[in-house]
Amino acid sequence: MIGISAHPVWIGLIFAYFFGYRLHWFPITGYCDVINPATTCGGLVQWAYHMFLPWATFAILFAALYVRMIRANVLDTMNEDYVRTARAKGAPEWLVLRSHILRNAMLPVVTMLGMDIGLALGGAVFTETVYGLPGLGKTAVAGLFNNDIPTVEGVIVFATLAIIVFNLVVDLLYAWIDPRIRLA
Repeated sequence: MIGISAHPVWIGLIFAYFFGYRLHWFPITGYCDVINPATTCGGLVQWAYHMFLPWATFAILFAALYVRMIRANVLDTMNEDYVRTARAKGAPEWLVLRSHILRNAMLPVVTMLGMDIGLALGGAVFTETVYGLPGLGKTAVAGLFNNDIPTVEGVIVFATLAIIVFNLVVDLLYAWIDPRIRLA
């Protein structure tokens, strides 16, 4: 429930306090450059170590929603007639699960994934601000505070293009998951 009801800033602050400040497991701030990690922090493992708290903050926001959606869709699909027919024909349970249940249960999840891209871009603003990471979110916030309208417009245009591309990918995934859907 924490992923559904808590704000990303609050989750980020709690993670930074407990895992960074109290337990000293992860760094609270600081960023290792992934392009040239040898000069700033010591390699790809250190980069992943520095990025774990932002990743965990971001993942917990979406994990609860996706787990609930997948569970509900699988339980709903298991009661369909075609699943019962496949079992009655003697199909192995792994084949029924993969070909009939999971394939049809994933359609709403793929739709939700496409819609969450915009939410993910918006949530990155909070995550980047809390952890002091460079990125589009921090660039947009800096542009807003400095009245740099072209920068903010550029971030918005890039986010819009990303959403359009991801929606195209979702449409192509729909055609791959469900063969009844034809691309025009």
